[in-house]
Amino acid sequence: MQSMLDFHASAEPNAQSTVDIFKGEWLSLLPGGLNSGWADLFNVHRVMWSDSLFNISGKSVLELGPLEGGQSFALQNIGATTITAVEGNSRAFLKCLIVKELFGLSRVKFLYGDFVKFLETTNDNFDIVFASGVLYHMSQPLKLLSLIKRHTNKCYIWTHYYDQGMLEVTLGDQFSRKFGGRMSIEFAGYRCDAYPQYYADALDRPEFAGGNAPSSLWLTRTDILSFLAHIGFTRIDTNDEDPFHQNGPSFSIAAQYF
Repeated sequence: MQSMLDFHASAEPNAQSTVDIFKGEWLSLLPGGLNSGWADLFNVHRVMWSDSLFNISGKSVLELGPLEGGQSFALQNIGATTITAVEGNSRAFLKCLIVKELFGLSRVKFLYGDFVKFLETTNDNFDIVFASGVLYHMSQPLKLLSLIKRHTNKCYIWTHYYDQGMLEVTLGDQFSRKFGGRMSIEFAGYRCDAYPQYYADALDRPEFAGGNAPSSLWLTRTDILSFLAHIGFTRIDTNDEDPFHQNGPSFSIAAQYF
């Protein structure tokens, strides 16, 4: 059994011991040679692409699901004036606070809570909304896209999407365990198919980085783009296509209206 003394530091303050509060739970490979995770989530290439279209410097940004602060780090470095980042996983939120302190993210405000509820209740508008790695974790993905448009005229989205053939190649025997059968959904006058995705035993892992329910709904690539056009985005660019990503086909979207 752990003693409360186990939660006290035994060395002088240093970055590695701070990161080690969540030892074994980090997904991100943190800058500066720190022993952390493995995923290159502090890489700015997605932010750089969206910047080429949105000119992020000097803009206010709302970030949905910052996870461990990697994109927040990139957005500050590229010149965003303010970044409001809403994280619903309590352990991920605390890791974001560690990243904020270690890397001086003075223009980032991390908030703990459900970002769907935030979008439903806030009256604030933002120059840009970043929704990287969250759409495929939603139980109501069309609702999220509609709420995003309520608060901005420019958004960046990175997401997985449903394509049975590609998923069967990538996931093999795990496909039938991970995904359920087709169902029909409707939102804002748009009807399409969606596919339940189940987290299963991933929910038992401390580094779990999914949604706030045991399952989510995945949309097809076509319906994601069609719904964005349906709700009024007039220019939609795509990039970063990876049909055989290890977790399912994925791509980046920059949507805006004028």
